[in-house]
Amino acid sequence: MGQTELLSPAGDFETALAAFDAGADAVYLGLTDFSARAFAKNFTIEDLDRLMRVAHARGKKVYVTFNTLIDESDIDEAVRRLAALDAVRPDALIVQDLGVARLCRTYFPGLALHASTQLVAHNLEGVLALKELGFVRVVLARELSLAEVQSIAKRCGVELEVFIHGALCYSLSGLCLFSAMEKSRSGNRGTCAYCCRGAYDDGAGGRALPFSMKDLRLGADVLKLVEAGVASLKIEGRMKSALYVASVTKFYRQFLDGTSAAKGAVRQADLETVFSRRTTELYFHGAPAERVIDPVSLGHLGTPIGTVKRVTRDREGNAWLRFHTARALERHDGLQFAAKDGGKPVGLGITRMRRAISRENVFEVPAGSDVEILVPDELALTPGETVYCSMSNAVKRMFPAPVYRPSDYTGRVPVDVEVTITPGAIRANGVEVKGSFTPAKSPEKTFAAVEKAFSKLGETDYRLGRLTVRDPDRLFAPMSVLNDLRRDLVEQLDDARARARQETLARALADTVEPSAAPAAVPSRVLKIRLGQPLPQGDWEEVVVRIDETADPADLPDVGAASLRLALPVYTPEPAFNRLRAAVKRFLRAGCDRWEASDLATLRLLTHAGVTDVTGDWTLYAFNASALASLSALGVRRFVASPENGRDNLAFLAESGFAVECLAQQATPLFISLTEPAAPAEGLAVFRLGRLWVTTKNVPRTFAPPPGAPVRIDLSWNPA
Repeated sequence: MGQTELLSPAGDFETALAAFDAGADAVYLGLTDFSARAFAKNFTIEDLDRLMRVAHARGKKVYVTFNTLIDESDIDEAVRRLAALDAVRPDALIVQDLGVARLCRTYFPGLALHASTQLVAHNLEGVLALKELGFVRVVLARELSLAEVQSIAKRCGVELEVFIHGALCYSLSGLCLFSAMEKSRSGNRGTCAYCCRGAYDDGAGGRALPFSMKDLRLGADVLKLVEAGVASLKIEGRMKSALYVASVTKFYRQFLDGTSAAKGAVRQADLETVFSRRTTELYFHGAPAERVIDPVSLGHLGTPIGTVKRVTRDREGNAWLRFHTARALERHDGLQFAAKDGGKPVGLGITRMRRAISRENVFEVPAGSDVEILVPDELALTPGETVYCSMSNAVKRMFPAPVYRPSDYTGRVPVDVEVTITPGAIRANGVEVKGSFTPAKSPEKTFAAVEKAFSKLGETDYRLGRLTVRDPDRLFAPMSVLNDLRRDLVEQLDDARARARQETLARALADTVEPSAAPAAVPSRVLKIRLGQPLPQGDWEEVVVRIDETADPADLPDVGAASLRLALPVYTPEPAFNRLRAAVKRFLRAGCDRWEASDLATLRLLTHAGVTDVTGDWTLYAFNASALASLSALGVRRFVASPENGRDNLAFLAESGFAVECLAQQATPLFISLTEPAAPAEGLAVFRLGRLWVTTKNVPRTFAPPPGAPVRIDLSWNPA
């Protein structure tokens, strides 16, 4: 595998340039729709095209996030956007929806596919399943340890991408429904309301942030990922500023280049002046020794530079904060102090500063100085409080604004041009301008003149490739004629490409799908429970029982006349997956031949075990016909619709020709996490389910399936 890539976020054009200047090998960005960060500035197709010119001229890459789930009503617009992307041809698309992946493979095969972390690839089986679907890179779940990454990298045969820095979701990526179910803003569709950052009553009269994760920061440990064979090291932050992206990028570039100790290097404290939550390495080294949630503070605090000695007043009544600063400061830097109630920090910009002994006003002071800062009267400070630097002009000067001149960057499509000059016409690749052309006075200059004319491709998509000039009669070619010829050639090239795109787009818009095999008959009433739950009375046609790698056939409930189906868990870490495989074999030998997959890993496990009757649970997220077809081709004969579905899309799924059952009742999991909350959250039920922590409502939800649709009562997420 080649050199490990440093991959930075880009919320806008300026940020992308700043990332390249700071040492990023590639950036990832979103368009104005179909992006999991809908509230970032994001890019138009025209912006993307400009950035692609810059990137490829500088040996960099650009990846586009197309990582949201898509309802059937949005498929045509998604196809049009894919066709536009195919024309620009970014280096890859980062995709969550399996229907989008199928459309790309079928109609836009020139678009390389990266599997989004929203696809929850957390073991080798899941990575292999994505590889078989045509993904050339897989973004692993954030929760993996270094040992798990190493194990997968040795055996997967596909590029791996790993997050190394930035904000963390409390829930497993792709398995968070809190925002969608409680705020009608789907995280799977780019409009997350960040419910995990919210404050909740703790049941004891206080408020806490029970789900608010610290930020990920691996620092020098990224070199261990390089040794493990990881292809790409990813920085989170498409909502962050250009300064943030540049400083974090430079910080990690230094580790990769071995310059982190060099003079002028970006230090951890420098990063903290730009943006700083408390940090963690999450599960990188296994079970963390410290809590990975910060239940008290929220947002940017800064880097600690000293403690309050005292606040004094001068003769004019001005308040002056005295402290010993461990960091050089200058006027207009920012200071902050932690809020005493655990809320947002309070801060100020330095307007007046003086040395503590001389009382002389100064513009700057070096590290190690006793300094006094003018503070507002309303800022109540007490001795011993930590002083944080929350903005440093010195750090800002380390990253000057990027310079961009469009004229420096030619088109990305090389065009080989053959020019033939005859007495009656000048031709270029089948385009001609007729005229009467006479012998040249200086025929040795003809090639240079032709080259100059055809190099002026300006803002077009093209650049001159190999140039051949055929001039047997050594004729004079006027520059005006050559320029006309070039313009006609560009128009011909544009027309040909446009016709080809329109033909491809028409085929994609006319896409039709049908099940790969005859859809399974769908029982009209299905019950799902987890192993060990009591079986409620009812007229069930099928009972689905969720098991894990510890289950034994002897523990299965007696479901009476109902059919029995076994469901596999949604998260099985790499070290436990072989045990799950062994458990499946035990149950197959016991005669259990109906199964339910929860993700691509368990689907691959079941089909490779020879199971032919497979249901796909809602966690496989089949929201459109293309996704249904993709999963059907993998062996899924029946689907469970996601609780995120709206009424119209649910009606489409019920009438799609695929076997789909709809939820009627479920204690829908709002968060599915490996992390225990830091405090209770009033109104929510939080419980341990195997190795997972599940957050749901105390009262199960009811849904309204389309008339006549088969229904499922799902009790498997009910609080323990």
